[in-house]
Amino acid sequence: MPRSNWKGFISFGLVSIPVVLYTSENTADKISFHEIDRRNNARIKFKRVNAENGKEVPWDDIVKGYEYSKDNIFVAGPDELKQIAGENTRAIALESFINMEEIEFIDVGKTYYLVPDKHGDKGYVILREALKKMNKVGIAKVILSTKEHLAALAVHDNALVLYLLRYSAEIRKPEEFDIPGNDLKKYKVTSKEVDTAKKLIQSMTTTWKPEKYKDEFKIAVQKWAEKKAKQMPVTAMKQRASASSGRKEVNFIDLLKQSLKSKNGKKPKKQTKTQIHTRTKNGSSKHATKH
Repeated sequence: MPRSNWKGFISFGLVSIPVVLYTSENTADKISFHEIDRRNNARIKFKRVNAENGKEVPWDDIVKGYEYSKDNIFVAGPDELKQIAGENTRAIALESFINMEEIEFIDVGKTYYLVPDKHGDKGYVILREALKKMNKVGIAKVILSTKEHLAALAVHDNALVLYLLRYSAEIRKPEEFDIPGNDLKKYKVTSKEVDTAKKLIQSMTTTWKPEKYKDEFKIAVQKWAEKKAKQMPVTAMKQRASASSGRKEVNFIDLLKQSLKSKNGKKPKKQTKTQIHTRTKNGSSKHATKH
């Protein structure tokens, strides 16, 4: 059984359901790299030092501090923080319910499983079934690790899950970036090109089966390590896509058609040259041939 992250209860109206929180992330199988000294492969250690006197600080003397102003930092002991939050430190307080499709991917930060604690099974099942039948998500506030999170409580299979959400102010808006607008003519995009892209997307559409996707980079690193141990030459990881940096424009519709033929079992025509259309600074056009 994994180690729990938090214990408390789901509360809405007068209902209180005791639950235990577990992270959905399985970190046991992750690859990790350590910082080492290249001269003798020794691990690098970092020390926590006092910024004023440069001396190392023992763990027992490290506490949290809140910077009220430049010259005022207040020590915040764990008991004081619990007093500030009160019972909120143990509650997933549902404030409202929304339709499931209103949650967007960009809003979600981290995911946790909620498991019923002692005497919590019945309330857990009632809430789960009601959310499932109504296709609803509960919007809540929860305090984890001295931070209050906005969260969504939803159903996944037979489990209640808690999605930690980002507050609106924490998410950058698309308007901050130079993103192409809806004027297709401005970007010389034709309806034929869009329709061809749609056909390619349709040909590649399948049922979502997450179990068929593997961490290819982790597998490649493990093989690299095995070869390294045997002092064998290293083979690079298979490239997923070819780079196209430096190209101003490409014949996108031809590439889409070739992709469609490939997906439909037809071999695309072998091409040894690619025509790349670019524009010079004075506005005239020229063609470059890539072999």
